[in-house]
Amino acid sequence: MQIERKKIIQFALNYDIEDINTYSGYKGDLILKIVSKDIDAIAEIQKFANTLDILDVVVKHNPHLLIYEIFCVTKDRDTYGIKKETLEHKEHPKHDVWGNVSRED
Repeated sequence: MQIERKKIIQFALNYDIEDINTYSGYKGDLILKIVSKDIDAIAEIQKFANTLDILDVVVKHNPHLLIYEIFCVTKDRDTYGIKKETLEHKEHPKHDVWGNVSRED
């Protein structure tokens, strides 16, 4: 695990948190999600995460569950992003399935 994510997790364990999850993003980025009901804990974790060399720190509030989520995104140096390929659009012939049906009234 990357040192930045380890530092954030170690820091977050000092606060009242509900859950910690890690994900791999679709471009090879690594995502750390921390959930808490304490906005002050999330604010302190956000301040700490912003001092590290990471790509992005996002805080979201879910009012229905009364929780706050912080997402910390780091670049995975061991993988590569998905190659962006240009998709070729091919025009398909239009076929009306109802055009060959005879209707008897």
